[in-house]
Amino acid sequence: MNWIKVITLVPATILWMHASTFAEDRAPAAFPKGTLSLQTYGTYESGLGAYTNAASGAAGAGYYVFNNLSLSLEAEGYRIAQSPAHNAWMYGISGVLRHHVLQFDRTTFFIDASFGPVEATGRVPAGGTYFNFATRTGVGVTFQLREHLHLLGGVRYFHLSNARIEGSQRNPSINGIVGFLGLMWTVR
Repeated sequence: MNWIKVITLVPATILWMHASTFAEDRAPAAFPKGTLSLQTYGTYESGLGAYTNAASGAAGAGYYVFNNLSLSLEAEGYRIAQSPAHNAWMYGISGVLRHHVLQFDRTTFFIDASFGPVEATGRVPAGGTYFNFATRTGVGVTFQLREHLHLLGGVRYFHLSNARIEGSQRNPSINGIVGFLGLMWTVR
């Protein structure tokens, strides 16, 4: 089984298991409807293709539209290392959907997905385009450090391509598994 299937099937299975439990058996929501969140995290992606590595950082704000389900907007910056002649900086903005599907005393497990446009100072990947779209989906965990402060981390499948906006001849992509770690502050 390849990584794409694993990253897709595991969150879907967790979501199905969560949805099949009865509402009256659940503890109060870890992140109730109406909660605001601010989050920041960093990632490092190694081996995203032939000679491609990336480091990135993101900062964003979210709103819990339902208990444990948030919509966020994040700004991100990337440093793409392809080869000395093709290194690039990249920046973008993404919409993020995050659902905390399991919760314990101070810990939640979530699935999330994000999508958004990115612009680079060079062609990414080399031979590609300056403008692309970044798509990420994965699983993660929060751990409550203090009343409104949470450690945030997980793994995601990462895909970058231009969605064939310049034709199929100029649509190389970057794909891989990435880890992320950061902090999330909440306000109720």
